[in-house]
Amino acid sequence: MRPLKSIKKRKSSNRNRNKSVSTKKISNIFKHKEFIIKSWQFLFISSTSIFLIFIFLNQAWEPIVFKNTKIKGLSGITEEDLEKITSNFYPRNLLELNPKEIESYLIKRLPIKNVSVSRKFFPPEIHFNIVEREPIAFASRVFFNNIEKGMIDIEGSWIPLKFVNKSKKSKIKLSIENWTPNKKDAILKIIENRFILQSPLEKITINPLQEISIKTEHFNSVLLGSDIDRLIEQIHKLNQLQKSLPNLLINTKVKVLNLKDPSKPELKIEKTLNNEK
Repeated sequence: MRPLKSIKKRKSSNRNRNKSVSTKKISNIFKHKEFIIKSWQFLFISSTSIFLIFIFLNQAWEPIVFKNTKIKGLSGITEEDLEKITSNFYPRNLLELNPKEIESYLIKRLPIKNVSVSRKFFPPEIHFNIVEREPIAFASRVFFNNIEKGMIDIEGSWIPLKFVNKSKKSKIKLSIENWTPNKKDAILKIIENRFILQSPLEKITINPLQEISIKTEHFNSVLLGSDIDRLIEQIHKLNQLQKSLPNLLINTKVKVLNLKDPSKPELKIEKTLNNEK
């Protein structure tokens, strides 16, 4: 007779073998399911990607017109103005449109301080985000032998009147006569320091000799000259004279105050009647 231990060992080995076989089967089933799941996932992602690429290409090559343009930030400039200016960019498809090219073109043609242009493919659109120049003074300039009226911003850039909102015009009192680009820095320097003046600044004038004069609420004409490196000194002298002149001048009024040399101011006065107000 065989010993009992060997029988038990054989049974236990059979059990272990059966367990390993069943474990392998289960593992194979799981692997098969995992393979199927991953295959479906791959097919789904691939088909979705292909579908989206197809839609993208279809939309990207579809010609768009100006009505597909979304605009933010307009005040004085109108959508009609933009449509005329950008007419050479439409109709085109989105892939042909270059946002940077449109941005630089708009800044050259319109009084715009900053603009960002972006493309949107779903749905196909062009987006404009515009920052217009803020007018700070009325201005006039000689343009092709004619006097053109407009406005300037704090940077001295020219703004045609037609691009300025009416409500903004009504709030501005300062004016610049005979504005010219080569006096842009000098004009800006005066504007930036206008609050130092004790008499409010009303007008800046550039004569044919390119000399600058200003008009304030108290002085009709103050000559500053062509070089205003001593502007701050000139303003301080003007403030001093404003305090002293009313007590010094009787039955006279200041016609012109020459401050080209602020250390030696010159007055041109005219007699007035005693009863003149």
